[in-house]
Amino acid sequence: MPPETYEQLLDRAAALRGIDPGYWDIWGKYHAAQTAVKQAILASAGISAGSAEELERALAERKRREWTRLVPASLVASQAVSHQLPISVPAELAGQTAAITIEHETGQSETLEVKLADVAEAESTEIDGRRWIRKPAPLPADLPLGYYRLTVRVGAESAETRYIVTPDRAWNAPVLRDGTRAAGISVSLYGLRSTANWGCGDFRDLRGLIDWAKAELHASFVGLNPLHAIHNRRPFNTSPYLPNCIFYQNFLYLDVERIEDFQRSRRALRCLNSPETQRELAELRAAPFVEYERVAALKLRFLKLAFLEFLREWRSDTPRACGFREFRQLEGRLLERFATYCALDEYLHRGHPDMWTWRDWPAEFQDPDSPATREFQSRHWRS
Repeated sequence: MPPETYEQLLDRAAALRGIDPGYWDIWGKYHAAQTAVKQAILASAGISAGSAEELERALAERKRREWTRLVPASLVASQAVSHQLPISVPAELAGQTAAITIEHETGQSETLEVKLADVAEAESTEIDGRRWIRKPAPLPADLPLGYYRLTVRVGAESAETRYIVTPDRAWNAPVLRDGTRAAGISVSLYGLRSTANWGCGDFRDLRGLIDWAKAELHASFVGLNPLHAIHNRRPFNTSPYLPNCIFYQNFLYLDVERIEDFQRSRRALRCLNSPETQRELAELRAAPFVEYERVAALKLRFLKLAFLEFLREWRSDTPRACGFREFRQLEGRLLERFATYCALDEYLHRGHPDMWTWRDWPAEFQDPDSPATREFQSRHWRS
């Protein structure tokens, strides 16, 4: 078989990095990716593509990494298929037992053992005179949607991977599955204004909009912008499409005055009715744009006062306190890490306004499990 040409090697390297060979424009014309474009994108990924020799070395190194790693760095699997984990081992370890620990988002974990000798060989290759074998180890068939951390050990070798179980398609309302059509409106919730909100549309405004759309427009739905948590800081951290967490919502949309603990807090009510706060609210409602930093600072101030009020119940172990404790247990480490991140972000950005994301933080705080982060958690648990 003749050796691959430079163009063939370049196309293979580009395909492995997910670079499309071209695209169709809106006029139906196809544009092929030029050699210089492929080279530039590969270079941005740290792959030298100036010659056939460089590409051959890069492709050989990629193959080595993929085969000599026990499991892939991450895997995405459909909820509808049987779950399998490809394990790559040297031929001499193909008869060993693989111990697989599956850690759920809740923090719960389970361990299963798979005898690789009983698993059929899927593929094999040779690297530097050594034969490597890949076998698909079966995983539990009932894994629900979500993110899992898998730790695999075969003999003295071990590795971790992220296993992500996804639906086959986006959710679709049952009423639309038979071809029925519906009409509605789409809004950016943050852009709604009212005499009650604090300069940013909130869930009270949303309820009013839904009632109006149903009664006046006979709409079937209201479409919204993503409500994910963001930093609420301009100019870089206000886009709803750049969340800092996709699992929790932006507190900016909370109707603070409807929160039970706010209504019980004499301190919060006294502060709300002060001339200073009323003047701030009037300015925020009249502002031509959403003043993210000011709205966020004001709402956080009152949310913390509401939390202080709730701590009275927490110490008394009321039903609401038990419900909150159960919520924390169900959310597990995900909630703990998100809360820690938010508290750290607020603390560090206050002292260093040029710190926009966690990559700007001191190294000791970039690890959620570091001693410095743990100490911060214990000292700032009410943040």
